[in-house]
Amino acid sequence: MPAFTPKQLDSFHSAAISLKLFSRAELTDEKDRSLIEKLYVDPLPNDQVFKTLLAPSTTIIVGRKGTGKSTVFQRVQHEVRKNKMSAISAYMDIRNVYESSQVDPGAAAKLDIFHNAMSTEQIQKFLLYKRFFYTLISDIRDELKRQVDQHFLGKLKQRLTGTSAEVFSGLDKIISHLDHPNYENIDGFLSKDKKVLFSEKTSDKDIAALQVGASERGISVGADVSAESGHSLEEAGEEVYTQILMRVVGVNEVLDEIKKILSALGIKHLYLFLDDFSELPREAMNILVDALISPLSRWSDFIKFKIAAYPGRVYLGSLDTTKMEIINLDMYGLYGQSGVNKMEEKAIDFVRRLVEKRVQYYCKSSIDGFFNQRSSDLWRHLFYASMANPRTLGHILLYAHEANLIYGSAIGVQAIQEAAQRYYEDKIAPFFTTGKYKMAFEERSSVYSLKELLERVVSRARSIRQEGSRDGAHSRSRPFSSHFYVAQDYDELLLSLELSFFMTKYFEQSDRAGKRVSVYALNYGLCMKYQIGFGRPSDRREDRLYFVDRQFDYNGIVLEYVNSNQEVKCDSCMTEFDMSMLSSLKTFKMRCPNCLRGQCKVINLSKKYGDVLEAISPELLLPDAELGIMQVLYAEDETLVASQIATELDCSGQLVGRRGRNLAERKLVEREQKGNVFSYTLTNQARTAYFSDTSGDSLLLEGEV
Repeated sequence: MPAFTPKQLDSFHSAAISLKLFSRAELTDEKDRSLIEKLYVDPLPNDQVFKTLLAPSTTIIVGRKGTGKSTVFQRVQHEVRKNKMSAISAYMDIRNVYESSQVDPGAAAKLDIFHNAMSTEQIQKFLLYKRFFYTLISDIRDELKRQVDQHFLGKLKQRLTGTSAEVFSGLDKIISHLDHPNYENIDGFLSKDKKVLFSEKTSDKDIAALQVGASERGISVGADVSAESGHSLEEAGEEVYTQILMRVVGVNEVLDEIKKILSALGIKHLYLFLDDFSELPREAMNILVDALISPLSRWSDFIKFKIAAYPGRVYLGSLDTTKMEIINLDMYGLYGQSGVNKMEEKAIDFVRRLVEKRVQYYCKSSIDGFFNQRSSDLWRHLFYASMANPRTLGHILLYAHEANLIYGSAIGVQAIQEAAQRYYEDKIAPFFTTGKYKMAFEERSSVYSLKELLERVVSRARSIRQEGSRDGAHSRSRPFSSHFYVAQDYDELLLSLELSFFMTKYFEQSDRAGKRVSVYALNYGLCMKYQIGFGRPSDRREDRLYFVDRQFDYNGIVLEYVNSNQEVKCDSCMTEFDMSMLSSLKTFKMRCPNCLRGQCKVINLSKKYGDVLEAISPELLLPDAELGIMQVLYAEDETLVASQIATELDCSGQLVGRRGRNLAERKLVEREQKGNVFSYTLTNQARTAYFSDTSGDSLLLEGEV
């Protein structure tokens, strides 16, 4: 039995922790020097992902949480700084920017008294977007200052007189200008000689400005739009706000000033990294693309956007996709072009390279002592457990460290299976328990509706296992049933379950009838919990088609779910439409054919859990971020600081701080300041209200009580 020294155990623990770090957590050594170049492992040969992102072109990098989007960002930024290229980079956590731009609804509500001005909702949007762009541009400016001071100061002194602060004074003036905006006539919205002044805090002075600008001068924005441009404000939609914001923010001035500063430094390109893009509400995502990214991409040859997004959760607007690179970091997107066998081999190789690089650096040794490699399937099962997701891999190794290494046992297949089940139970299954406390009933119903679909899928997988052998061979007496296939039209429906890691899109291939289908794999830890054989046989040539065996055709299950749990309804006239009309409605961008005003939406209904959802007290409902904070505190069962919670939620510490304050005010967490850091502990009140009944984590399967 292997014996590990405390130093070896601590080093392996550090290696595993480094894999599970959240988005912008820096990999540094004891002297705070970056380790990203030493530890970076590219998913593709010849560092192809890194080199693609390094090229001076707009790039969108797509992948689920933990696939390494932010790690590649760090690697490229490090290269830009290290080599003093003719480029400079700036990083924006877009979700954090959005959170910090929220407008106080109480202040915005004061504006209801001005009936002939913009509505409260319109004004709140307007102020929100203005603040959003203010924060965005300010953070770009600050990041540029830091990089100039730290990496280009010598070059700056050679080319320019004065300090870097003086060089940025022009940009500072533009930022200051945003505090005193000038809202002029734009395409007929306001008369040329009239102005309406807004500011973020909507103070009494703001109210007076609104009164002068809107009430006393008789400016009614909604009416003026209709009279002068021939369109209602509602019809003009986001284009209205985009045109106004382009003028208010002064995009041209900002662009010219940045370009002037960078040109003086001999810099030809600004790489602007936008992380957590898919965490934005759709409305904010649209305005960001339409009012900033798309115009800057068209006007400027020196700003190159690098955008991190989730699959199926990205809006491109008028961006020209032929002029950008799109990289998919999920397994099928990386390796799925040359057959399922090759895909698995490449993914397994990536997992092994990741583990070897981290162990070699932190432990100063090979992996041999830590892993029981007598089993030829060890790395395959580690791939199954993680689906080649680095962060998931880090969690699996941590659990195996706690359950095996510290007791002197090397990590083998059984240890991986047990760790994967624990990861599923601790990190993935609670999606349903916390989901019933979401703010909107539609969201709560959607979560439990998806739970019903998952239960049907898992029930079928278990029944296949129980049905026994396909041909009576011993190896098939309990057949593998972890994978299934559906028509590609259903990919969008399964996306939420995939983004929550209950399943993974594994492959695409033709079924027995020659139709192209999507193959999905259930979560490995879920399969361990519910005793579902994972994988496929491989001893016969025809086994390459095992995943599209007709017994794994789940189209009927999904269709039954759609017919019983989904409806299409107009958000204006509330007319319901048959699901068979969905494809026709999509052709017309979901515009309601009945009232011609509203948008039709697909609504997920949970009939099985309707009573559970109806029984939830409205006082317990919380935003997603706050539910996530409580879930982390409950799962870890200890006091944590904001950065530790952020690590688990894949968000910034600032976001945790803002939301943690809200939870403390509701007596759901104890918030204690220690120096400049706040720590958080889940209260007994929160434990009783939200976590006394965790039965929602379990699936209610057919044939089981």
